[in-house]
Order: sequence, then structure tokens, then C-alpha cells
Amino acid sequence: MRKIRFAPIAVLLLGGLGAFVRHVQLETAYDPAGLPRPWAAATVALYMLGFLALAIAVAMCLAARDYEAGGSFRRAIPVEGYIHFAAKALMGIVVMFCALLLMRRGVAIMGMENSARWPFVLLLGLTGFGMTVMACTSYTRKDSPYLRPGSIAPALLCCYWMVGWYRENAGNPILLDYCFRCLALAFGCFSAFSRAGYAFGRRNITGTLLLSSVAVFLLPVAAADPAPLAMRVPLALYAVYTALDLMSLLSAAKPKETPPEKTNE
Repeated sequence: MRKIRFAPIAVLLLGGLGAFVRHVQLETAYDPAGLPRPWAAATVALYMLGFLALAIAVAMCLAARDYEAGGSFRRAIPVEGYIHFAAKALMGIVVMFCALLLMRRGVAIMGMENSARWPFVLLLGLTGFGMTVMACTSYTRKDSPYLRPGSIAPALLCCYWMVGWYRENAGNPILLDYCFRCLALAFGCFSAFSRAGYAFGRRNITGTLLLSSVAVFLLPVAAADPAPLAMRVPLALYAVYTALDLMSLLSAAKPKETPPEKTNE
């Protein structure tokens, strides 16, 4: 599995390229009336990048069919080296800082104001804290009482964010305006739940690889949509964080043990 451990980085690079294409799409793929042009070059290119990322994800799943990860979170997704740990912990700190910025500036989030926006800010801060806790647990090899709630926080954030984003665009007939962020948040939720399973003693390496790889591609694409910077940065950082988790998962995976055959006495 170590031979394909850099495949998530390839998906991440495709996501970065997809973010650029998404930016071009928003600038060129609509007519003066605001309607999407059929078969616009940027739209076709973005779909092709998505299919390529999905093909890589499926290839990883096929390669991992006969492998399994460790029974605990710190064994399944280890952090090797101080630089690896510092990078993941720093991403969590930056996400918490983004939550602080949104709280202090009073930016309207997805049309939500006053009390409706506070759960989003709280979940964003908890997500950053959870990212830092997961990095510390994997690096120190010591269980933390905050690991399980911290591992669930990104999934709850994605759920709340997706509902709010869809609610804001419920009356928008142009699906192309908001579909990529909805898909990114949905797969971000599935990805977070699948990786959190290792904190709860549930292992599913193929499902984690597939769902998380799709999220790694879609999250940077969604970050290209117009939004406050403090809301776009967490999407991009979580894509990088997820890609690093997948690299660790692939590096730590081992062949499944074949159960002994029963003999008739």
C-alpha cells in the first residue's frame, strides 16, 4: 500500500486545478442573463477532472480490498514526524482562528444572522479543535478524552453548513451556482464520519478511501465559490488535512489476516 500512498496528493492537486477551473467557469460559463451556457469549456473540463479524481479513488479502493488498518485511531491514521504533526495541528489552529474572525466581524453566514449563525461559528471552532486533537492523538500515541467528540465535529459542521447553504439557495433555479459546494459538504460529512469510525472502533478502509478522496477533490472546488475568506480557507485546509489522513491510512494498512481453516476431527 505504500506504493500508492501519494495517490491522495494527486487527487488534491486535481482539486486545486478544479478550483481554478471553477473560478474560470464562474467568469465565463454564464450568458449576460445569468444562465449557464450549455457545454461551456470550463464546465466540461471540471466534470472531466471530477471523473479522473473518481477513477483514482476507485483504483485506491480496489488496491485496498485485501488490506485493513489498525484497530485504533492512532494506529490507523498515525502521524510520523514533527513536521507532519505541526502541519496538521497548525491547520486546526487556523480553522479556529477563522471561527474567531467570523464571530468578531459579525459576517452574515449563508443568510443566517443573530442566533442562527452562532451554531455555525461554534461548530467551526470545534472542528478546528478536533483537527488539532486528532493530530496530537496520532502523534503522541496517547488516547485523549476529546478524540471522539473532536472526530465527529467536522461531520456536524458539514451537515449544518450544507443545510444552511441549500436553504440560502432553495429559490435559485440554477443548480450550477451551488451544486459543487453542496456535494463537497455532503462528501465532507461522509468522509469525517468514516474516519471518525476508527475512534469508535469501527473500520472500513475502502469506504473511507472512496468517500474521503471525493471530498478531497470537491472541497477545494467549493472553496472557489464567492464567500468570505474565513469561510473559504477552512474548506481548503480540510481538504489538505483529509489528504494527509489518507496518506497515513494507506501507509499503515496491512494485509488482512486469513482466518485459519476449520478441520473436521
